[in-house]
Amino acid sequence: MKNANLTATLAALLCIGTVARADTTNYNFSVGLAIPDNDPNGLANRQVVSSAIVQITNITVSLTVSGGASGAWNGDYFAYLSHSSGYAVLLNRPGKTASNPFGYSDSGFNNVTFNDAATGDVHTYRYTLFGNDTTPLSGPLTGSWRPDGREIDPAFVVDTDPRTALLSSFRGLDPNGEWTLFLSDLSAGSDGVLVSWNLRVWGVVPEPSSHLLLLAGLPMLWWMLRRRKA
Repeated sequence: MKNANLTATLAALLCIGTVARADTTNYNFSVGLAIPDNDPNGLANRQVVSSAIVQITNITVSLTVSGGASGAWNGDYFAYLSHSSGYAVLLNRPGKTASNPFGYSDSGFNNVTFNDAATGDVHTYRYTLFGNDTTPLSGPLTGSWRPDGREIDPAFVVDTDPRTALLSSFRGLDPNGEWTLFLSDLSAGSDGVLVSWNLRVWGVVPEPSSHLLLLAGLPMLWWMLRRRKA
Protein backbone atom coordinates (compact mmCIF):
# COMPACT_ATOMS: atom_id res chain seq x y z
CA MET A 1 0.00 0.00 0.00
CA LYS A 2 2.87 2.34 0.86
CA ASN A 3 4.42 1.77 -2.56
CA ALA A 4 1.09 2.46 -4.26
CA ASN A 5 0.67 5.71 -2.33
CA LEU A 6 4.22 6.76 -3.17
CA THR A 7 3.69 6.05 -6.87
CA ALA A 8 0.46 8.04 -6.88
CA THR A 9 2.18 10.98 -5.20
CA LEU A 10 5.03 10.98 -7.72
CA ALA A 11 2.57 10.88 -10.62
CA ALA A 12 0.58 13.77 -9.17
CA LEU A 13 3.67 15.91 -8.70
CA LEU A 14 4.87 15.21 -12.23
CA CYS A 15 1.49 16.21 -13.62
CA ILE A 16 1.54 19.43 -11.61
CA GLY A 17 5.00 20.19 -12.99
CA THR A 18 3.86 20.01 -16.60
CA VAL A 19 0.76 22.22 -16.40
CA ALA A 20 0.62 24.87 -19.16
CA ARG A 21 -1.96 27.33 -20.41
CA ALA A 22 -3.02 28.46 -23.87
CA ASP A 23 -2.39 32.06 -24.90
CA THR A 24 -2.64 34.35 -27.93
CA THR A 25 -0.27 37.16 -28.87
CA ASN A 26 -0.87 39.79 -31.53
CA TYR A 27 1.87 41.77 -33.31
CA ASN A 28 1.28 44.77 -35.60
CA PHE A 29 4.09 46.01 -37.85
CA SER A 30 3.87 49.34 -39.66
CA VAL A 31 6.20 49.31 -42.68
CA GLY A 32 5.39 51.78 -45.47
CA LEU A 33 8.07 50.56 -47.91
CA ALA A 34 7.89 50.17 -51.68
CA ILE A 35 8.01 46.72 -53.24
CA PRO A 36 10.51 47.09 -56.12
CA ASP A 37 8.80 46.75 -59.49
CA ASN A 38 9.78 43.81 -61.70
CA ASP A 39 12.53 42.75 -59.29
CA PRO A 40 12.80 39.19 -57.93
CA ASN A 41 15.02 40.45 -55.08
CA GLY A 42 11.89 42.05 -53.67
CA LEU A 43 11.42 43.45 -50.18
CA ALA A 44 12.27 41.48 -47.04
CA ASN A 45 10.79 42.90 -43.85
CA ARG A 46 12.29 41.34 -40.74
CA GLN A 47 10.73 41.64 -37.30
CA VAL A 48 11.82 40.21 -33.95
CA VAL A 49 9.10 38.66 -31.82
CA SER A 50 9.26 38.29 -28.04
CA SER A 51 6.55 36.17 -26.46
CA ALA A 52 5.77 34.11 -23.37
CA ILE A 53 4.54 31.42 -25.77
CA VAL A 54 7.07 28.62 -26.20
CA GLN A 55 5.22 26.40 -28.67
CA ILE A 56 3.01 27.52 -31.57
CA THR A 57 -0.34 25.80 -32.07
CA ASN A 58 -1.68 28.12 -34.80
CA ILE A 59 -0.91 31.40 -36.57
CA THR A 60 -2.55 33.84 -38.96
CA VAL A 61 -0.94 36.63 -40.99
CA SER A 62 -2.58 39.80 -42.31
CA LEU A 63 -1.28 42.12 -45.05
CA THR A 64 -2.10 45.58 -46.28
CA VAL A 65 -0.50 46.32 -49.65
CA SER A 66 -1.40 49.37 -51.71
CA GLY A 67 -1.23 49.21 -55.48
CA GLY A 68 0.93 52.30 -55.91
CA ALA A 69 0.30 55.27 -58.19
CA SER A 70 -0.38 53.20 -61.31
CA GLY A 71 -1.99 50.24 -59.59
CA ALA A 72 0.37 47.25 -59.42
CA TRP A 73 -1.47 44.03 -60.26
CA ASN A 74 -2.17 41.47 -57.55
CA GLY A 75 -1.12 38.84 -60.07
CA ASP A 76 2.41 40.28 -60.01
CA TYR A 77 3.12 39.34 -56.40
CA PHE A 78 5.03 36.52 -54.77
CA ALA A 79 5.09 36.55 -50.95
CA TYR A 80 6.22 34.21 -48.20
CA LEU A 81 6.60 34.13 -44.41
CA SER A 82 9.53 32.37 -42.75
CA HIS A 83 10.71 31.73 -39.20
CA SER A 84 13.09 29.03 -37.99
CA SER A 85 12.21 25.91 -40.04
CA GLY A 86 8.73 27.23 -40.88
CA TYR A 87 7.92 28.49 -44.38
CA ALA A 88 4.57 29.45 -45.91
CA VAL A 89 3.84 30.83 -49.38
CA LEU A 90 1.19 33.51 -48.90
CA LEU A 91 0.93 34.70 -52.51
CA ASN A 92 2.22 33.17 -55.74
CA ARG A 93 0.95 35.19 -58.69
CA PRO A 94 -2.80 35.16 -57.78
CA GLY A 95 -4.98 34.32 -60.76
CA LYS A 96 -2.14 32.81 -62.79
CA THR A 97 -3.41 29.76 -64.71
CA ALA A 98 -2.51 27.85 -67.84
CA SER A 99 -4.74 30.22 -69.81
CA ASN A 100 -3.84 33.42 -67.92
CA PRO A 101 -0.06 33.85 -67.59
CA PHE A 102 -0.35 37.31 -66.00
CA GLY A 103 -2.67 36.66 -63.07
CA TYR A 104 -5.35 38.98 -61.73
CA SER A 105 -5.30 42.66 -62.68
CA ASP A 106 -6.92 43.82 -59.43
CA SER A 107 -4.82 46.15 -57.28
CA GLY A 108 -4.09 45.95 -53.57
CA PHE A 109 -4.76 43.93 -50.41
CA ASN A 110 -6.61 45.66 -47.59
CA ASN A 111 -5.97 43.84 -44.31
CA VAL A 112 -6.20 40.45 -46.01
CA THR A 113 -5.82 37.66 -43.46
CA PHE A 114 -4.16 34.37 -44.36
CA ASN A 115 -5.55 31.46 -42.38
CA ASP A 116 -5.21 27.74 -43.13
CA ALA A 117 -8.80 27.29 -41.92
CA ALA A 118 -10.32 29.90 -44.27
CA THR A 119 -12.73 28.85 -47.01
CA GLY A 120 -11.28 30.26 -50.23
CA ASP A 121 -7.85 29.84 -51.85
CA VAL A 122 -6.31 33.30 -52.39
CA HIS A 123 -4.83 32.14 -55.70
CA THR A 124 -8.34 31.88 -57.17
CA TYR A 125 -10.16 34.52 -55.14
CA ARG A 126 -12.19 35.80 -58.11
CA TYR A 127 -13.63 32.35 -58.66
CA THR A 128 -14.54 32.14 -54.96
CA LEU A 129 -16.19 35.57 -55.00
CA PHE A 130 -17.85 35.60 -58.43
CA GLY A 131 -17.82 32.04 -59.73
CA ASN A 132 -15.47 33.02 -62.56
CA ASP A 133 -11.95 34.37 -63.06
CA THR A 134 -12.86 37.33 -65.27
CA THR A 135 -14.94 39.62 -63.03
CA PRO A 136 -12.63 42.28 -61.53
CA LEU A 137 -12.78 43.63 -57.99
CA SER A 138 -14.08 47.15 -57.44
CA GLY A 139 -11.22 47.85 -55.01
CA PRO A 140 -8.50 46.06 -53.03
CA LEU A 141 -9.04 42.47 -51.94
CA THR A 142 -10.27 42.06 -48.36
CA GLY A 143 -11.31 39.20 -46.09
CA SER A 144 -9.82 35.94 -44.85
CA TRP A 145 -8.19 33.49 -47.30
CA ARG A 146 -6.17 30.30 -47.31
CA PRO A 147 -2.51 30.95 -48.19
CA ASP A 148 -1.51 30.21 -51.78
CA GLY A 149 0.83 27.46 -50.57
CA ARG A 150 2.22 26.65 -54.04
CA GLU A 151 5.96 26.20 -53.61
CA ILE A 152 6.55 26.52 -57.36
CA ASP A 153 8.69 28.94 -59.38
CA PRO A 154 6.41 31.99 -59.88
CA ALA A 155 7.24 31.96 -63.59
CA PHE A 156 5.59 28.56 -63.96
CA VAL A 157 3.00 28.39 -61.18
CA VAL A 158 -0.64 27.66 -62.06
CA ASP A 159 -3.79 27.11 -60.05
CA THR A 160 -3.63 23.30 -60.31
CA ASP A 161 -0.22 23.02 -58.59
CA PRO A 162 -0.24 21.33 -55.14
CA ARG A 163 -0.47 23.50 -52.03
CA THR A 164 2.24 22.29 -49.67
CA ALA A 165 3.78 25.41 -48.06
CA LEU A 166 1.10 26.41 -45.55
CA LEU A 167 1.01 28.12 -42.15
CA SER A 168 0.78 24.71 -40.48
CA SER A 169 4.57 24.48 -40.99
CA PHE A 170 5.00 26.77 -37.96
CA ARG A 171 3.11 24.53 -35.53
CA GLY A 172 5.30 23.22 -32.75
CA LEU A 173 7.96 25.91 -33.19
CA ASP A 174 9.02 28.49 -30.60
CA PRO A 175 7.75 31.87 -31.92
CA ASN A 176 10.53 33.88 -30.32
CA GLY A 177 13.13 35.36 -32.63
CA GLU A 178 13.19 36.77 -36.14
CA TRP A 179 10.31 36.49 -38.61
CA THR A 180 10.68 37.49 -42.27
CA LEU A 181 7.91 38.62 -44.57
CA PHE A 182 9.12 38.70 -48.18
CA LEU A 183 7.28 40.22 -51.14
CA SER A 184 8.36 40.63 -54.74
CA ASP A 185 6.68 42.18 -57.78
CA LEU A 186 7.56 40.04 -60.80
CA SER A 187 6.08 42.07 -63.65
CA ALA A 188 6.76 45.61 -64.87
CA GLY A 189 4.14 48.26 -64.26
CA SER A 190 4.09 50.01 -60.89
CA ASP A 191 5.59 49.82 -57.42
CA GLY A 192 3.24 48.51 -54.78
CA VAL A 193 3.74 49.46 -51.13
CA LEU A 194 3.80 47.16 -48.10
CA VAL A 195 1.82 49.39 -45.75
CA SER A 196 1.68 47.05 -42.76
CA TRP A 197 1.36 43.46 -41.64
CA ASN A 198 0.14 41.57 -38.62
CA LEU A 199 1.15 38.29 -37.01
CA ARG A 200 -1.16 36.52 -34.58
CA VAL A 201 0.20 33.56 -32.65
CA TRP A 202 -1.68 30.96 -30.61
CA GLY A 203 0.36 28.69 -28.41
CA VAL A 204 1.37 27.17 -25.10
CA VAL A 205 2.77 29.13 -22.15
CA PRO A 206 4.37 27.31 -19.19
CA GLU A 207 2.49 28.05 -15.98
CA PRO A 208 5.06 29.53 -13.53
CA SER A 209 3.05 28.46 -10.48
CA SER A 210 3.31 24.82 -11.49
CA HIS A 211 7.03 24.79 -10.71
CA LEU A 212 6.39 26.32 -7.29
CA LEU A 213 3.78 23.68 -6.55
CA LEU A 214 6.21 20.97 -7.58
CA LEU A 215 8.87 22.32 -5.21
CA ALA A 216 6.29 22.62 -2.43
CA GLY A 217 5.47 18.94 -2.82
CA LEU A 218 9.06 17.71 -2.55
CA PRO A 219 9.24 17.91 1.29
CA MET A 220 6.15 15.69 1.50
CA LEU A 221 7.78 13.20 -0.85
CA TRP A 222 10.98 13.25 1.24
CA TRP A 223 8.95 12.63 4.41
CA MET A 224 7.17 9.66 2.84
CA LEU A 225 10.48 8.16 1.73
CA ARG A 226 11.93 8.55 5.23
CA ARG A 227 8.82 7.00 6.80
CA ARG A 228 8.97 4.07 4.38
CA LYS A 229 12.57 3.32 5.39
CA ALA A 230 11.77 3.53 9.11
